[in-house]
Amino acid sequence: MATLQKQPANRIMQIEKQNRPASQSNGNGMTVSYNLDVSSVNSLAFAKLLCNLFVWVVAYYVVALVYRCVLDDASQKMFARISNHLDDKLGYIPLTFMLGFFVTIVVDRWKQIFNNIGFIENVALSVCSLIRGSDNNVRLARRSIIRYIVLSQVGLHQSFHFRDFFLVLVFRDISMRVRRRFPTMKSLVEAGFLFENELQDLEASKLGYNKYWVPINWANTLICRMHTQKYLETPVSLNNVLNNVKEFRVTLEQLCKYDWVPIPIAYPQVVFLAVRMYFLVCLVSRQYIIHEFNDESPVVYLPRWLDEVAEALLNPLGEDDDDFEGNWIIDKNIETGMAIVDEAHDVCPILHVDRFSSPQFVPMYSEQSAQHAVNKLTGSASHVESVPKPYKIQLQLHRPTRKF
Repeated sequence: MATLQKQPANRIMQIEKQNRPASQSNGNGMTVSYNLDVSSVNSLAFAKLLCNLFVWVVAYYVVALVYRCVLDDASQKMFARISNHLDDKLGYIPLTFMLGFFVTIVVDRWKQIFNNIGFIENVALSVCSLIRGSDNNVRLARRSIIRYIVLSQVGLHQSFHFRDFFLVLVFRDISMRVRRRFPTMKSLVEAGFLFENELQDLEASKLGYNKYWVPINWANTLICRMHTQKYLETPVSLNNVLNNVKEFRVTLEQLCKYDWVPIPIAYPQVVFLAVRMYFLVCLVSRQYIIHEFNDESPVVYLPRWLDEVAEALLNPLGEDDDDFEGNWIIDKNIETGMAIVDEAHDVCPILHVDRFSSPQFVPMYSEQSAQHAVNKLTGSASHVESVPKPYKIQLQLHRPTRKF
């Protein structure tokens, strides 16, 4: 097994900055985190969200002007009959039910995909804590385990195309951003996720299905070798590490399933068409009719925004501003995992006696937060006095339940 020279922490940080994608340095193409901005900006900033409403309102008043100023009396009466007929039949489109059900499906799918994005910390911490040893071979084994697992997240798939065998790496198959970053297997070798001999081993296999499992198998084999060589001492420790690797693999499997079987395309098409047809019909059916008494103010119902929410969340692994950052996840996992299993291995600060054991200890707050009262966790019935004082309670046995 090859030896590994340990690099200073500042040198590692320099290498990480050099290898970081340009999109992370200039902010282009990154997920827009707007939670803090929404809580602090003024209300005029929300005018940017009203573009579709503005277009629809303009079209509505254009139809109103044509109806009132261009059409003659006979045409206006015909328009009124058409408008009333469309307004009566508009209820046949179950738009609220369709949109509510569709948005629920899309949001639940979005949450499941987000919850199955694997983070390396559990695997790395178990490898760091349970595989003991500081010699170069053990350090290299720990680092290789992390590299193999992140490589499986980058993903492995094989297929045949014009008789030429090629591999395409889970995030490369489901995220266009990752695929553009790693267009070929050679790019993975250049990025350091693979070595030439490992690539040759992958290409030597003639399996006609995806190979996401191969790096996981390498990692499991290496973990078992560490157990055989007594660096991973007990079977319980071995089982703990293998279970963490298995859980990481299961998250990748779930991502593949969600990408492989999307929502049946007929359902989004029907919903999107129904929403657009609904608002197209509303341009005529919701007009004020001349010579008719209207005792209610016009109600502008905008389920179109719910439709846009569903469209934006339908493919969270796409290339929109609010889609998930596959490249960032890969970079974060490889850098964090390597730091945990190498730099943080067997590291613990000097121990000190803490202040919390002192009987005089009082919780400390900042000057600003100390001005607010802290409400204690109190049960709803804790202050109820069921018996007046002074009192004496006499306990007795419970009466047996009557049998029928």
